[in-house]
Amino acid sequence: MKKKNIKILYIEDDADARALMGDILRYQGYTYLEASRGLEGIRLAKLHKPDLILIDLMLPDMQGSEVTTHLKSLPELKSIPIIALTAATEGNIREYVLAAGCDGYISKPININEFVFKIEEFLAGKRESVPPEFERELLHRYNIQLVERLKRKVSELEQLNKNLSKLNEDLIASREELARYNDLLFYLNSLANELRTLNDPQKMLKILPARIVQGFSIDRCIVFEYHPEDRSMSYFSAHGQFDFEVEKLTFKVDREFLYLLKEESGLLWVKDFQQIKDSTLEKVGKKLSCSSFILGYLKEFSRKNVNDSFLVDGETEELDQIFKIDERYLIYIDKCYSKAKFATYEIRILRSFFQSVAVIYENMQLFNRLKELYKIKSEEAIRDGLTNVFNYRYFVRELRKEVARTKRYNTPFSLIMLDIDFFKEYNDLHGHLEGDEVLRAISRLLILNTRSTDIVARYGGEEFVIILPGIKKKEALTFAEKLRKLVKDYQFPDKVHQEPCSLTISIGVASCPEDSDDPIDLVRMADQALYRAKQNGRDQVCVAAKEK
Repeated sequence: MKKKNIKILYIEDDADARALMGDILRYQGYTYLEASRGLEGIRLAKLHKPDLILIDLMLPDMQGSEVTTHLKSLPELKSIPIIALTAATEGNIREYVLAAGCDGYISKPININEFVFKIEEFLAGKRESVPPEFERELLHRYNIQLVERLKRKVSELEQLNKNLSKLNEDLIASREELARYNDLLFYLNSLANELRTLNDPQKMLKILPARIVQGFSIDRCIVFEYHPEDRSMSYFSAHGQFDFEVEKLTFKVDREFLYLLKEESGLLWVKDFQQIKDSTLEKVGKKLSCSSFILGYLKEFSRKNVNDSFLVDGETEELDQIFKIDERYLIYIDKCYSKAKFATYEIRILRSFFQSVAVIYENMQLFNRLKELYKIKSEEAIRDGLTNVFNYRYFVRELRKEVARTKRYNTPFSLIMLDIDFFKEYNDLHGHLEGDEVLRAISRLLILNTRSTDIVARYGGEEFVIILPGIKKKEALTFAEKLRKLVKDYQFPDKVHQEPCSLTISIGVASCPEDSDDPIDLVRMADQALYRAKQNGRDQVCVAAKEK
């Protein structure tokens, strides 16, 4: 591939660093893309599908590792190499960024000749990595840190929403002519607070027309949903008097209208549509029987830079999407029945109000997505990545809880520890990928044949543990025998001999408080029972024996 066809994206908040990088890469013949924020980098990566992404770890809106995690979670972007480029000096920074999903690491300041050579290596397929056991430890720590950062971001978003009313206070202080309209501004503040508590952006847009009509002395309000694929807008919600079925309202949008909306920064005040030679505005005015109205593009008000709101002339519309947020809405307002005219101050207030609504809307979207990500990452922090059963850390925590519950309420529980027999030989014969499939199959068998209250966890390697609340040793022995037979009868794939094969497990059982009421001692006794099962020929169950 020629260099001019190779696209490299650099995500860096330092403008001087971006300018220097642009000079270096363009001089080498590459196509250069840049972003100053993490969200902007995500948007450009989705849009352009670069061949290589360089990213700084410290960004103003997101950490570079969070951007990397998100990019690698997208199927269309997960194969794109991502290289961390940073001046951070922590001892394990390289291993940390590799565990977070980066494919390489280059420290600052860069040596241009070495840098260009490394870039060519990564484009040619080079990938750096850390040992699996170290990676698991780092990834586990990273997931926990990410969950904490997501908590903080959710808290920051909630605080941001609480402070939106300050926008109206600033308007009062900066515009003396609006002093007479304190009641209206108070209503806007109350309305913003009401909308903010909904937590559902679609519900907010459903009730928005009624609230606008009530608070602004407006006759009619319609929220249109804009469809860029066919350049049309259709009814989404409305309030007011209509002499037709407003639910069936739809308009084709022409290019001139898009340009007008862009030039007016998202808010069109149409004093008389007949004086504006635009077919879209003419169709809207005639259909709604009103020559003076306002059309505002809600999404536009949440953007700092409006220059790329619409790309026309056959190009695809480009919007600053956040985590697949792609809704686009226009708000129509008129005073057709009262025949009153909009005052300049009303336009200013409406613009400010739409800005608040747009920010609330995007924050709701981002808040809901962050809650979803928090839930996912919280689950990942307690799950084993390969088998999806609980991990060792979660097992230890729950074991201590069960022991404490036994001591307090005198309720027994049992602990099962099992190990796959001759698993190393199976791995050596079939390969680690097939071995991983065996671990996943065993995990599924354990999950399907235990209660929802039981705790199934991977203890390490091919060892698993199961906590059985409320189960005494005799019942646990019967249950362990059932598991042993289930695994023995299960047909595992055998690619070497082209036919199913059988595997067996050895099991150790210990109970609390019968064997011990100390968690460490209980695990030791279950492990000793497992060891005896192995020594006695495998494929059997042994129970803990009290020491004499």
